[in-house]
Amino acid sequence: MSKTKYDVINKLRGVLIVSCQADRGEPLCKPEIIAALSLSVVSGGASALRLEGVENVCAVRAVTDVPIIGLTKLHDISYEERMNCAFITSTFEEAHALSDAGADIIAIDATGRPRRDGLSVSETVRRIHEELGKPVMADLATFEEAKAAAEAGADILSTTLFGYTKETLAGDEVGPGFDMLKKIVDAKLDAPVIMEGRVWSTDEAARAFELGAWAVVVGSAITRPHHITRRFVRAIESRIQK
Repeated sequence: MSKTKYDVINKLRGVLIVSCQADRGEPLCKPEIIAALSLSVVSGGASALRLEGVENVCAVRAVTDVPIIGLTKLHDISYEERMNCAFITSTFEEAHALSDAGADIIAIDATGRPRRDGLSVSETVRRIHEELGKPVMADLATFEEAKAAAEAGADILSTTLFGYTKETLAGDEVGPGFDMLKKIVDAKLDAPVIMEGRVWSTDEAARAFELGAWAVVVGSAITRPHHITRRFVRAIESRIQK
């Protein structure tokens, strides 16, 4: 696929998207800090941002005009519950709020798990298109989900949830879903494919493009200091123990 009907998606081809997120309770979880992180990565060359939360989208939209992929997450459920329901932008109302806040693209959990408002993925995509006029990024964990999301009208297919669902659950040591990426790209589904999730090195980002990724999203390796620190600590401890 060379182009899509949405100009904002065409602008993402061949670029780095940086995810600037912080979970509730973390020191960086403040809109003004997320805005500062966003400006920092944009100054470094990021061409687009992936942001969680309406307040964060509002704060960042006020200081930059780069494309924003917006999403919400469920913070009031347990880990076990998260495995059994749509976790990312789980209602159309959340998508509407993100759009109003300034998100250019709406990311949704498109794994087929139950959504809080009872809508199907296809119904959600249709309403976002028709009522909000925005493209939809489908966050996925398997090739089969990618096929279903493409059929449902999703505008972007992403490997975001590989390793984070019951069917694909994997430890932190497992790298990006390159096999999933290649399978989706080779299937030539009617949507560009973005590599997201578990990308920790420049070599991994470059490999994703070599496999046909439209764009690559990098988050923790750039914007999550505690995750970065933990990797160093674990590496040091493993060497010392040897």
